[in-house]
Amino acid sequence: MEQAIAANERKQLLEKSKRWPCFYPIFITKDRSVAQGRKIPKADCCDNPTSLELAHIASALKLPHVMERFKLHPRSFMLKPNQMVLPGRVRVQLWNDNKEPLNKQIPTREAFMKFAGKNIPQLKIRHQRIAHAQAQEKARQVRNLVRTTHNVRYSSRVNKQAAIEKAQAKKSGKNKKKGRKGKKKR
Repeated sequence: MEQAIAANERKQLLEKSKRWPCFYPIFITKDRSVAQGRKIPKADCCDNPTSLELAHIASALKLPHVMERFKLHPRSFMLKPNQMVLPGRVRVQLWNDNKEPLNKQIPTREAFMKFAGKNIPQLKIRHQRIAHAQAQEKARQVRNLVRTTHNVRYSSRVNKQAAIEKAQAKKSGKNKKKGRKGKKKR
């Protein structure tokens, strides 16, 4: 019974949230241009925010919000794969039904984006995410180093004779590909 009530409340919240303003991480990304979707000046932006960090900012301001994890900004298709930010957007209720701001600090969308851009670099989850990414990069480098040294050792022990033969074939030119014999030209 409680699950049905919670599901009903969630459904009502999603219906209400359709009228709330959307905030994509790309709005406050320092590396993007206005043509790519940035909405505020670079001085107020931060490096590579995520939708989860935007949701944490909204909860810190005690603003009702809904996180839509798999939504992409319409201009994201123009970006190269290495420029893609994590997907997601956050819908935040900034005003009540009478158009009065719920938080006096944040009367407009722009004020929310500026506040988020200034405060996201100080979030604890951001520091954890960056530390985790650095640890993964270091582990990847170590794995690649181990693989290359293993391949060198393996090739030097097992395939030493094959490597010598291959090198000799390259020098003598025996390894050149030949065309198909007997093929008729039209």
